[in-house]
Order: sequence, then structure tokens, then C-alpha cells
Amino acid sequence: MAMAASRLLFLFCPIFINLLVLSIAQSDPLYHICSETGNFTNSSDYKSNLNNLLSSFSSNTKIDYGFYNDSYGQNNGKVNAISLCRGDKKPETCRSCITNSSRVLTQLCPNQKEAYIWYDDCMLRYSNRSIAGIMESGPYFWMYNVNNVTDEKEFYEKLNVLLDNLTNLAALGDSRRKFATGNETTENSQEKMYALVQCTPDLTEQQCSGCLNQAIKLIPRCCYKKQGGRVISPSCHFRYEKDPFYDLVATTPPPSPAPLSVLPPPPQATADAVPPRASTAAKIGTAVIITEYVLLTNMLKHRP
Repeated sequence: MAMAASRLLFLFCPIFINLLVLSIAQSDPLYHICSETGNFTNSSDYKSNLNNLLSSFSSNTKIDYGFYNDSYGQNNGKVNAISLCRGDKKPETCRSCITNSSRVLTQLCPNQKEAYIWYDDCMLRYSNRSIAGIMESGPYFWMYNVNNVTDEKEFYEKLNVLLDNLTNLAALGDSRRKFATGNETTENSQEKMYALVQCTPDLTEQQCSGCLNQAIKLIPRCCYKKQGGRVISPSCHFRYEKDPFYDLVATTPPPSPAPLSVLPPPPQATADAVPPRASTAAKIGTAVIITEYVLLTNMLKHRP
């Protein structure tokens, strides 16, 4: 009897560990920043306006496309905020993520006028300065899959074409959504790759393309030879993996892209630190284990 119980425990332990890690990954943000650009007091108009604005985001059921962009208050008490959900997420999942982000970010940055938080499903940022329609490629951070690809030359030739294609598609989106997904397969090693790109839809076509191109240029530093990676900034983000990681049903094919320009495979490079522009409060070097994937965070920031 004891032997049978031990065998059952041995069999189910990996399942429990995976569930535990997945739960932790869903509750903890990927990254957050408390900026040093200014503070407010609990009795200030800014605090009250911030609470009202974030509450309006969470309770707005009319928006079903996952993008919130608004301001509240006047003069020194005015708060500007943007929240964006991943394009494949359902409205209820989106609102839940925004509600959680609002609660967590105001706890992590209780008195900062400018703050950012990123989850897998959504991002939230607010500031006392204008942020709508302004492309900001920093501060940024990246994450990568520690497993290596088989044929790096062909993999990155295919990946560059795929990301270039998706960048064109996302940039052509409207003021509600600038989002695209797609996949490719290498011919020699038959390695699959799935990719996702997204911009905040308040950007112009040129701003969206510029933001994503800047992020994609970081691949040699963050993710070279890796089976997966992502770069995330306030205005845009991209991700690629060897297995599907987005909702294939929810993502509908966009219109045909413009002609593609094939980029050469990136050279191998190391990830050197970039000078910071704001104080950070993040768990650096946290390893998240999700089945066979191990994603390591490398937090980097720069002045846009």
C-alpha cells in the first residue's frame, strides 16, 4: 500500500509542479517599472483621478477590442493612461487582466505618477505627461527560450521574413487593433515557428513599423540561436516560439501584406546592458518553467 502511494505521488508530482508554476506565472507580472519622474500624495487630486481612471477602464464593457486610452482630471492632477490586451484575448479575459493590473501596479508603485506593468495578457501604463499617439520603444525588456534551434541560418532567414511580414500587417491595422500572427516552417530541419506582433493602435502605420523594427533588431542581442524569444516595450512587442502560444481561433487572417524584404541572418551577439532611464522594481533573473520551456528574463531599458 505504501509502495503504491509512493508511486502515485511520484507520478503526480510533476503535474502539481507544473500547475503551481503556471499559477505563479499567471499571477506575477512579467515586469513593472515605477518611474522617478514625480510623486503624488494619497490626499492629492492625482491619486483620486488615477483611481477613477483605472476604475473606468475595468468597468467599460463597451470596448471589446482590448485597447483603452483616456485621461482624467485637469492641470497638475491630470492622469493619462493606456492599457492594451493581447489581440487574441477575449473581452472578459482582457478586462480581468486590466483589473488585476490596476490593483497590482498601484500597490507596487503607490506614489509614483508614472508607472508601467506587463502581463502575458495585457499591459497598463499611466503618467502625468501626454502618452497617446507617441511611439516609445523604451524602456524595454526581453525574455528568451533557453533551447537552441537546429539550423540557425535557415531558422533566422525564415523568422526575419515572417516578422517582416507580420510587421507590415500589424502596421496596416486601424485605431482599434494593430496585431498580427503567423507561422513558418524551415525546409531542411522542418522546424516550426509561430510569431506574434502588436502595437498600441494609437500609433500611425509608420510609428508601429518603426517600433517593431527597432524591437526586432534586438534579436541578435537577446535571442540568437534560441527557439523562442520576445522583446516588449511600451508601444509594441513581438514574440516567437517553436510551438503555438496564441489562440489560433481568435486570430483572424489580416489582409495581404506588402512585398517582403528578406533580411540576412543576424550575427551572434551578447546582451549588453543598456543605460536605464527610470528606477525599476522587478524580479530580475526569475526562471519560469512551463512544461519543457524555460524562459529567462533579461530586463533592459533605454531612453526612446
